[in-house]
Order: sequence, then C-alpha cells, then structure tokens
Amino acid sequence: MKKTVKYLIMGAMVLGLSAPAMAQDYNAMIGEVSKAIKEDPQAVGAAKALVKDYMKAFKKDPSAMVALGNAFLASKNYTKAVECADLALKKAKNFGDAYILKGDIEALKDDGGQAAMWYQQAMNLDPKNPHGYMSYANVYRKRSPQLAEDALNQLRKNVPDFPVDAETGHVFYTSGNYEKAMEYFNKTNINQLEEGRIGEYVLSALSIGDYAKGLSLSKTAMQRFPNNNGFIRLGMINGVLSKNFNDAVTYAEKLLTSDAEKNSGDFNYYGQALAGAGQHEKAIEQFNKSFSMDDTSYKNLQSISESYTALGNSDKALEYSMLYLDKNPDAKPSEYNKLAGIYIQKVREAADAAEKDANWLKALGVYDNLITKYPHTANYVKFQKGHQAYICERDDEAITYLTSLINDLEAKGTLEDSEKEYLKSALSEVGYIYWSSKNDLETAKPYYQKLYDIDPTNEYARKALGLDTEATTTE
Repeated sequence: MKKTVKYLIMGAMVLGLSAPAMAQDYNAMIGEVSKAIKEDPQAVGAAKALVKDYMKAFKKDPSAMVALGNAFLASKNYTKAVECADLALKKAKNFGDAYILKGDIEALKDDGGQAAMWYQQAMNLDPKNPHGYMSYANVYRKRSPQLAEDALNQLRKNVPDFPVDAETGHVFYTSGNYEKAMEYFNKTNINQLEEGRIGEYVLSALSIGDYAKGLSLSKTAMQRFPNNNGFIRLGMINGVLSKNFNDAVTYAEKLLTSDAEKNSGDFNYYGQALAGAGQHEKAIEQFNKSFSMDDTSYKNLQSISESYTALGNSDKALEYSMLYLDKNPDAKPSEYNKLAGIYIQKVREAADAAEKDANWLKALGVYDNLITKYPHTANYVKFQKGHQAYICERDDEAITYLTSLINDLEAKGTLEDSEKEYLKSALSEVGYIYWSSKNDLETAKPYYQKLYDIDPTNEYARKALGLDTEATTTE
C-alpha cells in the first residue's frame, strides 16, 4: 500500500504530558494567565501583573507552579519554565510532574538524552505517576523500542489500573512502528478504548496491510461512535482493500450521503467498491467525479479504462489508458509497453489489412510517447519497435528499426548488459529475416558473424556460418 492511503494523524510527542490535574483553587486563574503568556511570552508587558498575582497566590503549590511552567513552556520561554519546575521541587522534592516538566523542556530543545534523564527521575521518585513512564517511552519509541517497552511494563507493574496496553500501542503508533502498535492494541478490549485510540488501532491495521482486521475494527468503531465519519471512511477503505466490496459500497454510500466533507479519494474508493461489486457503469461515474475534484488523481483514468475493459468496450478502454499515460507524469515505462502490447495483439488478430495498419500506427505512437517522456529509453523503444515488427511479420520495418539500433549500439562501444541483449536479439532477428523470409543467406551472414563474435555458442549463427554440420534454418 503504499501508498496508498494517507489518513494517519500523528500525535504530539510530549508537550502537555506533564500537566497535572489542576486543583480548583488555581484552575480558574491559570487559563487567563496562559492566554496572557501566549501573547507576552516574557511576561514583561500585559502578562506581568497576572503572573505576579498568580505567583503571590500559588507560589507554595507545586501543582500550580507546574501549571504555570507549562504555560511558559508552550510559549517556549524555557528559562521561566525551569524556574517554575524548581519552585515546585522546593516544596515537594518527589513531585514527579515537576521532573516531567523539566524533561519536556529538554525534549522541546531537542535534547532527548537530558529529557530521558528527567523522566527517569520522575519514574524513580514518583513511581505511581504514569506520565513519567509515558514520557520516557516517548523519548525512546524510535531510538530504542525495547527501552520504551521496558518502561511501560514497569508502569503496568506500579500502576496496574492504568491502560498500559492502549497507551503502549499509542506510543508505537506515533513512532510509525505499526507492527508493535498492533501487538499492544490487540491486547486491549476495543469496547473499552477511547475514540482516539480506536482510530489509531484501525489505522495501524491499515498501515500493516491487515485489511480484514481493519474492516472488523471499523465495524466495531462505527457501532460505538456512529457519528464519527472517519470510522465510516476507514470501513470503506478497508472494505475495498480486503475485497469485501459489498461492505465497501454500503459504507461509501453512507459516507457520501453524510454531512462529512468529501474529497477526491472518497469518490475513488466508492468507484473501486462498485467496480469490485461488478457495477462498472456506476464505477465509471464515480471515477469521473473523483478526477473532476482532483485532476492530478490520474489513477482514476486507468480505473475508468479497466471498467470499460470489463464492460467489453475496448476502444474506450484504450482511449482512457492512453489518456492516463499522457497526463500522468509518473507513468512507468512498463505501463506504456503494456498499452502498446494491446495494440500489437490487435495487429496480430485483425483480418483486415487496414485495421492491422491502424493498430500498428497506434502502437508506434505509444512508443513515441514513451521516448518523449523518458529519453533514456531510446534504445529500448527502438528495439521494441523492431522486435514487434518482426513478430508481426512487417519485415522491412523490422529491418529498418533493428539495423538502426545495431548501428547505434556498435557506435557506442561499451554496452550495458541490457544493451548487449538488445544487440544480440537485433542481429539474430535481422539475420533470420534475410535468411528465412527473403531467402538471402549472403546478406544475412554479416549479421550472424557479428552475433557469433559476441556469442560463439549461438546455434543459429553457427548454422548460418556453416560451423555446424547441418546448416538449416529453424522453423
């Protein structure tokens, strides 16, 4: 998947984890103080008097000082934030939230080592405070998942009522380690998880490609939170990717008739669901809607082509496939070759000469577009034109393209492995056309000689040059 689906929303790392449950006596005032500090981080203007009054009233309350420190931290006034943490520790040396505040300061200053040291202090001196363990695990969630896991297992032991598995899943989810996130989320009871954690659970399943699990989780999430359109969207996506297309259609229609803001991807997934359920005409309508909302979502054009193919309308299928290649700046050379191959097949199957010629010109047009978009494919394109002409028994055209390629490669000198293969095939095919189709062994021999010089074991070259006892052509 790659890519495929981008609904992941990463949480903030540590900011706010140290905020304790605020006592009512300072709770009313801290909001106003925080707002003032946000506008005046140094507290030298409008915030000065408010901070002074707050300090006068709550200087001896460690929780109040940590709350004030967090207000300064949010405005990146690290000096004042440290002062607040130190005042809290003066009154309560084992107050874990103060150590966590110090760790948060270092974390926001991008010093993970110092941050971890303060969080460890919180764990050691205030072992019943779950935020120390969580903050420590956040620091190590990427650099050392094992240390993060150890801290959270210690939290499980010291604070058994804390939802450790859910929070551990959250830690690994925010670090992008979705396999580990799933390991811990799978230990939880989804019916007891809060809404945000269920979202992370579903997204983790989606990210590791467990779409059936993602669909099952989405269904439970929709039952618990029926007004959360995000879960309906995830049900649709997981339904499509797990090939449960009827479920996907149901959720798509529910989403698209809701008050949720719609995007191009929603209509694309609805189209995929309809196509998977065999409703190709409706699917084409949705793919067109998706493309009209985002004219860079080129995959819609390829999907329309595939639906037309399923409906038996090969002309429309080819039209949209070409449109996809023309518009998509990231179309792969293999996709061009695939389309050209369809036209080549039509050349081989057509009974009418005019129809053969028309499809041959279309195939050449595809190859010309490929070389325009990717100039480095010049030799590949020249080989394909010659090789396909050879297959389609258009001998003179094959000779033209292949001899041009031979001349180019011989002039180049040092060849890549792929170019050596092109050269060998081109020499063999030109030699065979002259020898077998035109019954002109003398003209064929120089090509076979060059082939023999490259590959002395080549059976056809040896026979053409009379090096084997039986010098006959192959069928």
